[in-house]
Amino acid sequence: MKDKVFGELIYDGGWAKEEMLSLWGKTDNIKIIVSAYEDEKPNEEQQDAYKRLKSDLNEISKLSLKKLKKYMTDIEDDITVYCNISSIPEDVFELVTIDNILFMESGSFAIICDAKWDSHGVAVLCKEFEVEAGPQDIVWLEG
Repeated sequence: MKDKVFGELIYDGGWAKEEMLSLWGKTDNIKIIVSAYEDEKPNEEQQDAYKRLKSDLNEISKLSLKKLKKYMTDIEDDITVYCNISSIPEDVFELVTIDNILFMESGSFAIICDAKWDSHGVAVLCKEFEVEAGPQDIVWLEG
């Protein structure tokens, strides 16, 4: 399906594509997922959120990294014990890898990550006026 904002999307449990993006100081091919059923198209809120990501990518990257690092600092004791390290490394990619960016029907989007200390992963949830980091549950509670 070709969406006027997202471009070419393939259905894979949600509409998806891969895209080169620079997040957290690293450029990588990141999976973009639009939460929708196969017979649905991305809604206007999802399209607006994607436009916001693209136009404000540098600012979103800085703020989301800051929130992720704060979350990791808040649970540093758990991370250091589980990963058997003395402190959290400056480079978050030593402990976290970006799995995808999920655009929800609400217009919020989340940077979904795998984390070495949490089998369920972590996420940075970007709402219109707020960014928060935590376990992936924050995304599913957002709906």
